[in-house]
Amino acid sequence: MKLNYVDLLFSLEIKLERRKELLRGHLLQLRGAKAGAKFGLGRATRLICPSKFSAGDYVSIGEYSFLDCFSTRGIKFGDHTSIDRNLWLSCGGLEGAGTGFFEIGNHSYIGCNAVMGAGGGGIVIGNDVLIGQSVTMHSESHVFTDPTVAIREQGISFHGITIEDDVWVGSNSTILDGVTVGKGSIIGAGAVVTKSIPSYSMAAGVPAKIIGTRESTNENRDLS
Repeated sequence: MKLNYVDLLFSLEIKLERRKELLRGHLLQLRGAKAGAKFGLGRATRLICPSKFSAGDYVSIGEYSFLDCFSTRGIKFGDHTSIDRNLWLSCGGLEGAGTGFFEIGNHSYIGCNAVMGAGGGGIVIGNDVLIGQSVTMHSESHVFTDPTVAIREQGISFHGITIEDDVWVGSNSTILDGVTVGKGSIIGAGAVVTKSIPSYSMAAGVPAKIIGTRESTNENRDLS
């Protein structure tokens, strides 16, 4: 078989970058982060307050990401979980800083360009969860009940967001504070989820509505 030098160079480049990711992960642990085996960190990724960050085995965080762990509970990743590039994740709140947190389980994935506002009530994501590109979650909300007072002066409310196990969240979706997405559910691309979704449901639209259940249909709809 003829050696393909382009493929060889590409393979070597991938291996070299992986070694760099593991080195960055090790350096982060020297700064106080807790992580298991084969923890990798992409280039130009910034992590605030690493002592409040923990991860299991075989976790990777993509390049050009920003993680603000500064809160009482901080950020926790399970085993075999990966985050694509350009994640923005903050546990800081609009007020009452330190109440937020972020937890994600095992064998889960978050696509590129995700925005995770985990201040206030925090975000909990389970095991085997697939989150598409450019998904946003916001675990707090502005109070706006008094029209005579500027919204920025009325404070915030928060309840938190929970994504249970085996959920698929389509790209460009938005999940708002107070929502629980039940186990095994699918959220269609571009949906805005304002209310909780029962387990094994398929939801889509703005605002998101249930359009079917996985238990009652054999149809494999394209909700990506």
